[in-house]
Amino acid sequence: MAGPPRNTDPELVGIENAILDLLVRVEDRHLDEMGLDKGIMKLVSAAEQEAILDHVLNRDGEILQPEIEAGGSCANVLRAASLLGVAASYSSAVAGDDTGRLFERGLNASHVQNRLARIDGVTGTSVVLVTPDGERTMNTHLGVCRKYRPEHVPEDDIRRSRIFFTTGYIWDTPNQIDAIEHAIEVARAAGAKLAIDVADPFAVRRSRDHLMRHKEQGFDILFANAEEARMMTGLGPEAAARELAKTIDVVAVKDGVRGAWVRRGDEVHRVPAHQVDVVDTTGAGDCFAAGFLYGLLRGLSIRTCCEIGIAMAADTITHLGVKLSPDIRERLTAIEQRQAAAVQ
Repeated sequence: MAGPPRNTDPELVGIENAILDLLVRVEDRHLDEMGLDKGIMKLVSAAEQEAILDHVLNRDGEILQPEIEAGGSCANVLRAASLLGVAASYSSAVAGDDTGRLFERGLNASHVQNRLARIDGVTGTSVVLVTPDGERTMNTHLGVCRKYRPEHVPEDDIRRSRIFFTTGYIWDTPNQIDAIEHAIEVARAAGAKLAIDVADPFAVRRSRDHLMRHKEQGFDILFANAEEARMMTGLGPEAAARELAKTIDVVAVKDGVRGAWVRRGDEVHRVPAHQVDVVDTTGAGDCFAAGFLYGLLRGLSIRTCCEIGIAMAADTITHLGVKLSPDIRERLTAIEQRQAAAVQ
């Protein structure tokens, strides 16, 4: 599973919000003191974000520093997929500030083709508060991401790709909505598969009409956790996967420590989760999607795709931030080899 060569046609193209993550370990009481809902992404102003940082970094007579890394759900997916050898391309908007340069550096280091638009303003950031149980609470200022427009869409990359990917976070400002709808039209016309990660209960509440419309029009691949799937269907994980699969080719519903349900037509599997010591759940769903999409692009069975996704998610939650262990590729190769042996 070597990294992809540069200057190749992208297999996987993504558009969403370019965000630099500022990760801080906190106690549950800090969330209570600030009135924050644990485990949820919340959009905040720059002033609100600064107040949150001031509250959590200046405590107990000590000034702490956040851990900084390139984030944003879609970018996390593409960076992790690129590590597995997928040729990936990413588009969003950043500013010409230090934050934007740090984001670009992280993207380029992962060998994801950089199709970022550079716009005057400030680059998006998210203050990610991680409690002792590993749950993450995100406070996101989107910055110039909200200025992304149809003319920024990398049409040629999408036309050459096999899968176009986005998340429920993208349906925000009118120009962002126009941009993602245009990208979806380009992908459909070119015959690329359409994949979406619902991403957050916040996204279902904010963008429900868009998500439900595309569910009926037929996304090819959909990822959701149990709560997001319930909000879309009113059903539990297994039944929600069945309902969503009526209009979507491949559906994966993640159910935390209970694993995941994956369905394609009448084929259905429940794949158990791995038992690990949780440090930080940031990016668990992103790594699941990255592993699953890698498997689909390599022609693996949907059960094997799900096994790879669960292995990726289980690994990243043992680290602070969206990181993977040095031996992750070898472990995933073992999963692929088990499938190959089973079909012989």
